[in-house]
Amino acid sequence: MSGTADVELLAPPLSELLSLERIDTGLYRGGRGHLTEGALYGGQVLGQALMACGATVNPDRTPHSLHAYFLRRGDASRPVVYRVENDRDGGSYSSRRVVAIQNGEVVLSMSASFRLRVGGESYVQVPEPEKAKPIHADPAVSLEVLVQKWPSAQEFFPREFWVRPNVPLPEDSSLMYAAAIAYMSDFSTGLDRRHEGKTLGPSLDHTLWFHSEANWRDWLIVEHAPGIVRGSRGWYSGTIRNGSGEVVASLAQEMVYREPR
Repeated sequence: MSGTADVELLAPPLSELLSLERIDTGLYRGGRGHLTEGALYGGQVLGQALMACGATVNPDRTPHSLHAYFLRRGDASRPVVYRVENDRDGGSYSSRRVVAIQNGEVVLSMSASFRLRVGGESYVQVPEPEKAKPIHADPAVSLEVLVQKWPSAQEFFPREFWVRPNVPLPEDSSLMYAAAIAYMSDFSTGLDRRHEGKTLGPSLDHTLWFHSEANWRDWLIVEHAPGIVRGSRGWYSGTIRNGSGEVVASLAQEMVYREPR
């Protein structure tokens, strides 16, 4: 998750962050985070994990959904190794499991589903990104963000915003587009920063559904619904639409609230 800052912070191209090195069959390595200190951005692990799964799937299939659990804090100064298990390749769907490993410990486990390409679109009216306010994320992420609406003047995270990669992604790469959306899906939240004296903490689990083949060449608008907080855990959902109003993906995430340090 990211807040805002008054100065521009530079981050590497998103496609560079998502690229992996193949070590062996089902084994891949991602570069370290662009931040050399602190925790690894969860969206980077999600995106790289999806890239690792997709590298083992026939190119005629695109990501359909993913469900991930964040198990440990990742170290942004170290690379991440991804181990992919091939559960099934059916007539229309492929299923994969992947774990992200640092220092011999699993920091994330994820299941992902891929499907044959299919058609079908839906459209609704959306606002214009030109009327939104640009912000700079702190810590820096490899995204451009225009805030369409803040819940209130006191809120730390935007709940309706336009977003695109800081550098255009390679063309004709549906897997990279989907991984980039996974990277972005961990930006901001539908939850209040504080609740009953506790502060919003790390993610517990994260789910993302792709409703159409990802094609992220321009602005996407993200809308987070107000969340639910109970038992020191918060849950929220959101939709991701393109400029034509088509819902390209949906997300849900659960996060923990902790006593302030």
